[in-house]
Amino acid sequence: MKIRSVINTFLTVCLILIAHTAMLKIGRAEDQSIVNTPDLSNHPIYSKYKFNNTENVINLGTQPFFSPTGLITEVMKRDTVLHNSLSSLGIEVRFFPFLKGNDVNYFLRKGDIDVGIGGDMPTITAAATMDIMVSSIIQQGFCSVVAGRPMLIRELKGKKVGYASGSNAHYTLLKALASGGLNESLVQMIPMDINEMSKALRAGEITAFSAWEPTPAITLMKYPESTIIHRYISSGFMYYARTFSENHPELVRQILAAEIRALKWMKSDRQNLLLASEWAIQAVEDLTKGKLELSVGQNATLAENDILGLTSAPIIPQNDLRENGPLHMEFELLKTLDKIPSASNWDKVHNSFDRRIITDVLANSKKYKLYEFNYDIE
Repeated sequence: MKIRSVINTFLTVCLILIAHTAMLKIGRAEDQSIVNTPDLSNHPIYSKYKFNNTENVINLGTQPFFSPTGLITEVMKRDTVLHNSLSSLGIEVRFFPFLKGNDVNYFLRKGDIDVGIGGDMPTITAAATMDIMVSSIIQQGFCSVVAGRPMLIRELKGKKVGYASGSNAHYTLLKALASGGLNESLVQMIPMDINEMSKALRAGEITAFSAWEPTPAITLMKYPESTIIHRYISSGFMYYARTFSENHPELVRQILAAEIRALKWMKSDRQNLLLASEWAIQAVEDLTKGKLELSVGQNATLAENDILGLTSAPIIPQNDLRENGPLHMEFELLKTLDKIPSASNWDKVHNSFDRRIITDVLANSKKYKLYEFNYDIE
């Protein structure tokens, strides 16, 4: 009996260890499918960032190459009202620029940043795979498929097409292909950084690319023979790690107030908009160590045609969140592409969008100083 008991105990332990090992493997596999992004710890730009993860510092990830969010965040960065309001609470905010939304998500997932800005697809990815709160819309324009010459979508069959994987530009490209009776398997999909696309098109390395502004505008200006062959609506959002938004609701409101002020300030006078455009171009050039071939005026016009052209506040449109609406369709695409786990739940994503906080800020304009404009313009 004693021997049998020892054997049974041994078998039980073995089964537990086997089950535990299997669960670890499943967990690791799911984590890989969730992230599905390269390790950026040794990135030539980001590896130099010194994140401060203490309670008194807010790390905010921006995208200067994402128009017009680059203008908005550059204005926020210089907002003396924001810095003074946070300083009175013993808080400092630091801005870290990234090349694309999935890079923002990588560092949000690591806990290096508290607040991020991303296009619709990166935002959905974050909402599906992390615990975040999306507070406001920060961009609402278009992504475009640009070809080196006038052509029909169906002529892309068998051709090389550049795109940023898992981005809103990726979704635009898939919509374009479908409109011409094509799909991903019928073209050569070439993943690439957005700042490489225009040059690659000119060199004949690709036949077309899909990108957000300002890359299409720069390409059309530099290469008059190029043309837009498809456009689709594109949005961008500001979002927060859920632990941050729940533990620091007042800080979220102060950041939102700075976004609202930035929009009001740029809308109030074109000279303000031109100054913001100049700051944004400088931020792109500092990040990429290259020259952005777009004038201050042209960059400002792109912003005017985007969220600055809206008369309403940057409240997330309820229509975007409906079932089978644009964000839901992009969510389904991300599952199809294995960018998020197939078991991802739309309700989790939907519930990550919270319109109440910005509504509260707008209702308390005096408290949050929405009409006090003081920017460090040096």
